[in-house]
Amino acid sequence: PYRHVDNIMFENSYIVENFLNYWRSTGHQRVGYLYGRYEVYGDLPLGIRATILAIYEPAQESSKDFVRILLNDQSEIERLRIVDEIARKLQMQRVGWIFTDLVPDNAQQGTVKFLRNMETHFLSAQECITAAYFQNLHPNPCRYASSGFFGSKFVTICVTGDANNQIHMEGYQVSNQGMTLVRDDCLIPTKDSAELGYVRKSSDKQFVPDVFYTET
Repeated sequence: PYRHVDNIMFENSYIVENFLNYWRSTGHQRVGYLYGRYEVYGDLPLGIRATILAIYEPAQESSKDFVRILLNDQSEIERLRIVDEIARKLQMQRVGWIFTDLVPDNAQQGTVKFLRNMETHFLSAQECITAAYFQNLHPNPCRYASSGFFGSKFVTICVTGDANNQIHMEGYQVSNQGMTLVRDDCLIPTKDSAELGYVRKSSDKQFVPDVFYTET
């Protein structure tokens, strides 16, 4: 049976520390692709773990408050193809992406601000849409599905500050419903509130069905 990923583990701390060095030296945010394997996670019945063995940092533009991957850069597309091929030969694959949202709090103590919580948001609407976009690019093979694929095991990791003002990582995945809404270009992030998105209105070029929300 299909399930999402239950656990994410880095093979060693050096992988993360090396990724964070860019932010520490420049103050600019950073994005990377996660390479590793899906393995059995024994702490849960039928559990699945994504084990991260490497991070590849693609061509990107960034500042202290934004980061953008150059998805359409032709030289980067070719580099990424080569990286994927090398990973395949090492019995690895692209299993997710990671991004920073770190704001210094006390430079001398090395603390960062605690910004993401239940009073604000855990992922912004744009980040959720981006996560769903990547998940749609990496569907999960399933021999029982008519299309040959169902859902995705592609994970999202956000590096941010925790309640103790320490650098902290959280893992996420967008639901299959969210993936479908993004695939069909139904969702748009708001400009004023990072945590909010809205449903695109129907036009003569695209029909968008009504989307209803329920609290559970």
